[in-house]
Amino acid sequence: MEKKTIGKFISALRRASGMTQRELGERLFVSDKTVSRWECDECTPELSLIPAIAEIFGITTDELLRGERNPVSDTEDHAARRQAKSEKQFRLMLHTKKKSFTNLSLISVGLITVGVIAAMICNLGFSRGLLGFCLASVFFVAAAICQSCFTVSFRLLIDEEEAEHTEEMKQANTDMVFSSVKIFFGILLTLAFCLPIAVLVGSYQGLTFDSWVIYGALFAAAAFLPIFCVYKIFVLKVLIRKEVVWLDGQAVGRASADRKLLGKICAVFAVVFVIILLVTYTITSFVTESTFIERERFDDPDQFIAYMQNGYDTWYGEGYGDIDPEFGYPNPNKKWAEIDGKEYYYNPMLYESVHIFKHESGEWEIVVTTEDANRYGETMYSILNIGLLSLHVINLAACIVWYCAKSKKHKSAANRR
Repeated sequence: MEKKTIGKFISALRRASGMTQRELGERLFVSDKTVSRWECDECTPELSLIPAIAEIFGITTDELLRGERNPVSDTEDHAARRQAKSEKQFRLMLHTKKKSFTNLSLISVGLITVGVIAAMICNLGFSRGLLGFCLASVFFVAAAICQSCFTVSFRLLIDEEEAEHTEEMKQANTDMVFSSVKIFFGILLTLAFCLPIAVLVGSYQGLTFDSWVIYGALFAAAAFLPIFCVYKIFVLKVLIRKEVVWLDGQAVGRASADRKLLGKICAVFAVVFVIILLVTYTITSFVTESTFIERERFDDPDQFIAYMQNGYDTWYGEGYGDIDPEFGYPNPNKKWAEIDGKEYYYNPMLYESVHIFKHESGEWEIVVTTEDANRYGETMYSILNIGLLSLHVINLAACIVWYCAKSKKHKSAANRR
């Protein structure tokens, strides 16, 4: 039986590969004479060349050193180990890419947060609502650009992988796109939340924090439905058609049913929205802030003087004196006025306005608006406006509940099939 040697094994492998001794030597950076000496068993390859020779002929180093190929079972086991190692490397790579994308997405979220903080500083700190909105918009646009770049970069890296992992890559790309869509949703809704500080006040004014929160929530709620509908009806359809995202047949069917349902809901929402606008316009045309203000009216100067003097006496009785005890001069809130030749004291801080008019017939028309009555009128008028705006929120909430109920019903029916 012929003895198996490394040299004879190299010679057999070289001939089977159709290579000359010179060609093999060039690939190993040795001379053809050195290859000839190996094959004649005059010497053996250096240990540093063993892995290179094994790689050239597609064998293991163990097979090369033993001078023969492993049995079929050992070869299959080796191939299985290599396949398992390849799968592990792919999973690790995919996990790393997903984690990197998630970490980069935090930059976009951070830019959105900085934009809101900038808007708060300008609006609440410097009463520059419009400036705050403009600064916030810059950060929001930067967040959208960054997220778009992260999405494109991630897709390019994933698409370059092996074809045997196509399904995994498609799922990874789809998850990534949907994550970016959520961030774009957040950008648009946050932009709507900041919009009141630009449109409800002048460029040199700002909204109070509580007013901003109330109107910002209303603006964001009003923006949610149209944004969601545009995404579901148009954007998602384009993403599926362009194969930016991949959905199974059942998911595509649900998406089509959702588009039809949303079209119907949008039509109903628009009709109710117009009706609410007409009702709001009608009510605000006849009801103003003055409607809620109760004014004191007098046609006798003596009654008016008694009313004003009584208000001053009540204020005086609460502990306010004629002379400021610290500085020793008359209290600046103490003033006097004259009507029909009669003088009386009053505290102007108690009254929003006092209108005195005498007709040619000699009749008096005196109207007094107190600060308390004026504040009550402002409060009631604000409550009325908030109530009218809340009708839009109720309309939106009803449409959302309708969509969720119908969508859940369609999903359950599809699962039963």
